[in-house]
Amino acid sequence: MNINGLSNIVISGAFKSVSSAHITITPAINGSTNQAAESTSQETVNISSKGKQVLATEVGASLRGQAAEKRQQTERAENEEPKSIIDEQIERIKEEIKALQKMLTKLAGDNSEAAAQQRKQLQEQIMQLGNQIAVLMDNKMRDAQKAAS
Repeated sequence: MNINGLSNIVISGAFKSVSSAHITITPAINGSTNQAAESTSQETVNISSKGKQVLATEVGASLRGQAAEKRQQTERAENEEPKSIIDEQIERIKEEIKALQKMLTKLAGDNSEAAAQQRKQLQEQIMQLGNQIAVLMDNKMRDAQKAAS
């Protein structure tokens, strides 16, 4: 479906009042292009003032929500302390563990031998990553103690 007149709003980047639009219905092409051209029809749709208000409210709410979210992200970024390399590594490993756990839950209903082997591998990987986090936390504690003394 092609809506003529509404594309101007998208292209201009500004919001304009829309009171009517021309809608062209283009059916799927099953035969020749002449047949498709003959069956194309065009209708005019009018939007009521109440519909305009609802549309404006929905668009406005969406834009306000996006602006608030961006503002919160900016504030969080400003308030956060710069992360050390160890903290970044810990975060990366935690994300890997979450991904592996998701894969593990997907295999929960599969009772095949291959799934059992894959579950075992995933559990071993999770344990190894957990050990890496423990080592990194230990290094972080040592660095903090050195900095304090």
